[in-house]
Amino acid sequence: MPKVDVVAVGEDGSVTPEGNDARYRLRNSAGRYRIMSDTPGLLVLRRLLPSEETFDELDDLEELLTGESGPIGAGPRVVMAGEIISPMTLFQMIEIVAERGFVGDMHVFSSGGRHFLLSLDRGTLLHAHSNDPADRLGELMVRQGMIDRVGLDVMLGDVTGSQRLGRVCLERGVLRVEELFSLLGAQTSGIFLRTLTVSDGAYVFTTPDPSQPPPDHTVHLPVKALLMDGIRRLDEIELYRRLIPGNDVRLRARAGVNPTGLDADAMALLAHCDGNVTLGEAARLVELDEFASTRAAYFLVKRRCVEVISRDRFDEAEVRRVTEAFSAVLVDVFATIEAAGGLAQAQQMLGAWLDGSGYTAYLGDRAAIDGTVDPEVVLEAMRAAREDDPLATLLHVAHELVSFALFCAGSALNREQEMTLSKDVNARLEVIRRV
Repeated sequence: MPKVDVVAVGEDGSVTPEGNDARYRLRNSAGRYRIMSDTPGLLVLRRLLPSEETFDELDDLEELLTGESGPIGAGPRVVMAGEIISPMTLFQMIEIVAERGFVGDMHVFSSGGRHFLLSLDRGTLLHAHSNDPADRLGELMVRQGMIDRVGLDVMLGDVTGSQRLGRVCLERGVLRVEELFSLLGAQTSGIFLRTLTVSDGAYVFTTPDPSQPPPDHTVHLPVKALLMDGIRRLDEIELYRRLIPGNDVRLRARAGVNPTGLDADAMALLAHCDGNVTLGEAARLVELDEFASTRAAYFLVKRRCVEVISRDRFDEAEVRRVTEAFSAVLVDVFATIEAAGGLAQAQQMLGAWLDGSGYTAYLGDRAAIDGTVDPEVVLEAMRAAREDDPLATLLHVAHELVSFALFCAGSALNREQEMTLSKDVNARLEVIRRV
C-alpha cells in the first residue's frame, strides 16, 4: 500500500501523487516550476518568476537532449534550501555559509519576483547579480552623478553581447579603469546588501555550476564586513520608518522647495512627489530599491521639502485576492460537510456563531449558507471601518471563520476525514498567508 505522501516520477517524466495527502499538497502548489536540482535522491523545484514565463532555446530541455550540443554535463548540487520567513533568515544562512568556508552560489528568490545570485568562496563574495533594474551599472552611474540619463541612453546604444557597458565607458573616456573597478565593487556590494533586505521568498545554496561561463568580473569582498553593514542598514531603516511608515505613504512637495544639497536619489524622488502616487510607485518610476527610496523620502521630509499627506489604508486588489482565496477554502469545507450529510446542522451552528460574533455584516449572509464570501461586501465593510490595519482585521476574521467551519465539520466527519480536511485547509491557509 503506497504511503500517503509519496509522489511517483515516471520514466516519461510524468508526476503522479500516490495518496490523498500528496495530491492535496501538490494542488496547493499548482503552477509552473524550474528544476533546481535533480541529483540522486533529491528533487528541488522553484516556481517560475514572471520574467521567466517565456523560454528561449537554452531553456528547452527537449532540444538540449536531442540537439547537437553534446551531452548535458553535471549541474550544481544543492547544499541547502528553504523559505525566507523573516528579515534575519538570509543573515543567518549566509553567515553559516561564510563561517563554514563553503564555496558556491546563493540564489535568493523574493516573493515580489526578484532573483539575486551571490557567488561565495570561503567567506569572500566574488560576484553578485540581480534582475532588478536598479542594480544595473548604468543606473548606479546615474545615481552617483557620473552621467545623466541622456548620456546613458546614448552609450547603451553601443552595448552588444560582447561589448559591455563598462568597456564602452572606458573607450569613450567616460570612466577611467580605476573608476570602473570601484563602480563594479560598489555594484556588487550593493546587490549583496539589497539581497539581505528580502524578508519573504526562498533561497537555494548550490555548489558552483560547471555548465555556466565565469562572470565578466569578480571582486574579493569579505562577507563578514558586508553582513555587519547589512545589520547597520536594518537599524537605519527602523529610524526611517518613524517618518516613513511604509511604501504606501503619499508624499507631496511643499511650495518654494530649495533642492540644494539633495543627493541624486532624493532629487529623482522629489520629481514624483505630487501626492497622487505612493512612495512604492514613485520608487519604481525612478528605479530605486526599498532602502534607497525610504532613505530619500526620510531626508526629504526632514528637510521639509515634502509632506506626508496620506497613507493607503489597504490595497483593494489584495483584499479581493484574500477574500476569494478564503471563500474557495470555505466552499470546499461546506462541500465536504454536505457530502457527509451534515450540512443543515453546520449551517445552523455557523449562522448562530456569525450572528453572535457580529461578523455577518463583514462577511455577508452567504458565508453561513455555502461558504461564499463576496469581496464587494468585505470592501464596503472595510471602507467604513476605523481600524489602523483593516487587512489584518480581515485576515483575523477569515481565519476565525474557517476555524469554526472546521469545528462544525468535526460533527459530520469521521476522524480520518476530519484529519484529511484539516491538513488540506491548513496547507491552503499557509499559502494565503505567504503570498
